[in-house]
Amino acid sequence: MKILEINNVSKTYAAKGRNKGLPVKAVSNVTLDVEEGEILGLLGANGAGKTTLIKLILGLAVMDAGSIKIAGFDAINNREKALQGVGALVEAPTLFVEMSGWENLKYYAKLQGGNITDEKIKAIVELVGLTDRINSKFKTYSLGMKQRLGIAQAIMHSPSLLLLDEPTNGLDPSGIAQMRELFVRLKQELGITIIISSHILSEMQQVCDRVAFMAKGEIKAVKTMEEVNFGVDNLRKFSIECSDPEAVKELISSQGFECEISGKAIIVVADQEAVSAIISTLVNNSIDVYAVNKIKRTLEDLYKEVSK
Repeated sequence: MKILEINNVSKTYAAKGRNKGLPVKAVSNVTLDVEEGEILGLLGANGAGKTTLIKLILGLAVMDAGSIKIAGFDAINNREKALQGVGALVEAPTLFVEMSGWENLKYYAKLQGGNITDEKIKAIVELVGLTDRINSKFKTYSLGMKQRLGIAQAIMHSPSLLLLDEPTNGLDPSGIAQMRELFVRLKQELGITIIISSHILSEMQQVCDRVAFMAKGEIKAVKTMEEVNFGVDNLRKFSIECSDPEAVKELISSQGFECEISGKAIIVVADQEAVSAIISTLVNNSIDVYAVNKIKRTLEDLYKEVSK
């Protein structure tokens, strides 16, 4: 089921500074569907349009054209119902620095009608990993702790869709790993659909079910992680560890396959059936084969391809 449907959405801003008055197309004819229960990575360099698109979804900016539906409700004409199941953390969390983490969450729980119990808040605090520091003042928190408290605030009303704008920005490797684990827990334990905008491609490769690449305000491609890791057609890169890479390269090349030597292995681009045939040929030619592995591509490699 589609929880979010974006159809031909565009947004233009007036430029500032030296180019004041000139139009800047921040989002251009974006069409994107998000399936219930998935983690979607919205990937792109700074200035690609990711934050503007998230603000358009949340109604924090007004689109020039197109439509957005959340859980079947139009985000413009039926905004209250569309957003009632949405949580968000856009940029840094804006919480009270002199209040403790617990006091902040209690305050926002009261703003949402007072139906959120202390037991629920405690469960969310445990989920985001802040139990030991929840009574400390917000101003004493590390950046990673502030981000986790911001996410706690965003999920107190049990949203079905969570939007996170650069949630790992500025975090150290330990903080990034903790956030990555939290995203997976939110999906698996609470069933929340998550959209994460980020320019840290390697981190997104470890948590996303699909990724959408943005550049110059446009969605350039949407890929599943299978497509990201191994390609969009039947061809894959395989590493074949063998006894005589030089002889193997000559033999494979003579059969019309693209290949290269990498250490004690040969890298070949072929489909699964062709690789099986290649292995049989090598064995029949008295070449020892020690291992055969598929090679994953990186998101960086794919981003370079789709951004050209």
